[in-house]
Amino acid sequence: MGRTSIVLSEQRAAAQAGSAAATGSNSDSKEGVCQVSGRLLWRYLLPLAFLHGLLYLALVPPWQHYDEPTHFEYVRLVALLNGQPEVGDVDRETNREIADSMYRFRFWSSGVRPDLLGPQGPDIGVTQRVHPPLYYMLAAVPIRLLRYLSVETQLYATRFVALGLYLLVIVVAWRVCTLLLPDDYLSQVMVPLLIIVTPAFSDMMSATNNDVLVNFSITTLLLGCILLVRNGVQPVPLLLALLSLSVALLAKRTAVVGIVPFTLALFWALYRQPVRWWLYGIVLAGCTLGAILISVRLVAFGGSSGPDTFALRPWLVQLDQHYLRLSLDQIFVSLVDWERTHDLYPYVSRVLFDSFWMRFGWGHVKMGSVWEQTMLGVVTLGGVGLLLQGIRQRSQLSLWQQRCIWIFIASLLAAWLSALLRIHPLPSPEATRIYVPVGRYIHLAILPTIWLLMWGIQGVVGQRRQAYGVYALVLFFVLIDTTAWAYTLVDFYYH
Repeated sequence: MGRTSIVLSEQRAAAQAGSAAATGSNSDSKEGVCQVSGRLLWRYLLPLAFLHGLLYLALVPPWQHYDEPTHFEYVRLVALLNGQPEVGDVDRETNREIADSMYRFRFWSSGVRPDLLGPQGPDIGVTQRVHPPLYYMLAAVPIRLLRYLSVETQLYATRFVALGLYLLVIVVAWRVCTLLLPDDYLSQVMVPLLIIVTPAFSDMMSATNNDVLVNFSITTLLLGCILLVRNGVQPVPLLLALLSLSVALLAKRTAVVGIVPFTLALFWALYRQPVRWWLYGIVLAGCTLGAILISVRLVAFGGSSGPDTFALRPWLVQLDQHYLRLSLDQIFVSLVDWERTHDLYPYVSRVLFDSFWMRFGWGHVKMGSVWEQTMLGVVTLGGVGLLLQGIRQRSQLSLWQQRCIWIFIASLLAAWLSALLRIHPLPSPEATRIYVPVGRYIHLAILPTIWLLMWGIQGVVGQRRQAYGVYALVLFFVLIDTTAWAYTLVDFYYH
């Protein structure tokens, strides 16, 4: 009996040693994959990203990005005042310098001349001083050092701030891929590469605009969310997520959509066990009902004053007035006007899609319908593949990986819904123009978009040919990107 016990103990110890060796080998293999992709990141991807962003930075003439004149004006005021300017603060000399530069670089149509001598100063666009000051304080740092140089030199200095944030987005995207798919060398390299060669994103991330800080912050937030879902509530991931979300909210109000992935990640970090799908439905319905109850109230007119109606609660109106500035009460009325809005949503969705991928300038520099239709086909194909991946690989992915994918999907949907609803409140029926948002509002979800698209393309081509599908996708993006800077931008601005 004793002899048998010793033999069994030896066999058990050998089995445990073999298991530990296998685990260690697997861990070493994953670490080796990450090290190789990390070397490629620092040796090739980041230099490529820098040169690529520098190309867009130099190729697009001054003031030719969304609201760039007034964003730069805000930065210049922060540099001059050494602090946040008030909404009504204006530096006439700065406005004259900007307007003169806009005229010299043919910003306006032929024959339009700014009034540089008038007492009110020239009109350079809609003021941006309603935005939080964080980005503008960051971009003002090089302006203080270059305050005696030309206004164009100062503008390019602020564009270099955006370029630095662009490089950081690439690094964070690589790190997210190493966490989510630690043994997938292809994804760790190709997702950052696809982000680099996404034309409209590269164009935006070389502009003077507070979107660049939001895009970086939300990408970093997703990194914190993945760490929370994988490891549970730990100080460093939680601090990273909270800090990233705070920076994003202090940069621009559109970053409110970051609350969605953060809430999901925090819930799954606390509750790490599987949850039945119908419980999610109950929780979602309960949260929706609770949100309605705390934000909307019934206003009873009574008598002959009119029927009862719904209105926003005072606390939400105050939040809107002091931070969101969305005119939520008017939006609420506009949303229920289905007769006017149902025809607008398809058109706005198409503008958002096209400008997310391949429109430049102020949204008026287009690559053409052929490219846009082709991109729509590729994204549709990726969506089909995404459904196939969900069916095939659900059992192969761990619970935390599945939840991270759902965080990506939720982030993308939240960004799209937020951008789509920016058409509200609609102007009066007599108005001749309606504001149509563009894809830059969805660029904060660039990482989920690219990752899900690549994963979907892999699902379409099948498991044995996944690498070929990814290479074909990269080749397609490189072709679009090369056409964008070598033909579209050069032809529009220089021919």
